[in-house]
Amino acid sequence: MTALTFSTILSWVLANGYFLIFVAIIIGGPIFISAAAFAAALGYLNVYVIFSLAFFGEMAVDLAFYLIGFFSRVHVVERFGHYFGLTSARILKIEKMLHQHSWKTLMIIKYSPIIPILGFIITGAAKLRFKKFFYILLVLSLPKAVFFTLLGYFFGRAYDSLAKYFYYGQYLIIAVIILFIVIDYLFVKISKKISQAEINSE
Repeated sequence: MTALTFSTILSWVLANGYFLIFVAIIIGGPIFISAAAFAAALGYLNVYVIFSLAFFGEMAVDLAFYLIGFFSRVHVVERFGHYFGLTSARILKIEKMLHQHSWKTLMIIKYSPIIPILGFIITGAAKLRFKKFFYILLVLSLPKAVFFTLLGYFFGRAYDSLAKYFYYGQYLIIAVIILFIVIDYLFVKISKKISQAEINSE
């Protein structure tokens, strides 16, 4: 955890209203969701309002990065992408994945602790249809908002240790998704080779 411990953030949450909590969720993420939910468990806040703020906060920040990429491709992605190792070839590869495997790619971006900002900017730059992006983001944001709201509401005092396991669990999820994609790719390639061999033997 950072220098901002759960108890420190909880004290801040108790001293502020819903609007500032919403802003904090957008900027600071899950720990503010759980702190606010824990405050709700103590009777200081409404847990349903906190869940709504968590859900829309998760949506708002990702939508903002998508729109930045959508309207500012040249100025943001192509100009600054190389600082993060994103060459034109890599950007094109990610764009191809976004259009061919939108769900898988956005899931990796959403739940990765490393690439969400650049990932969603590239998603916007790739001109992935807004309606499709919004629907997928809606589905992916719900579990995260539910998890951290419940975590704070029922296990607020144990947040520091439990959140750590979730953090590392994200890497496991990414590894499983990548493994699935690799297996799927190899299966398609092998199937094509077998089919081609059968055609040649006829």
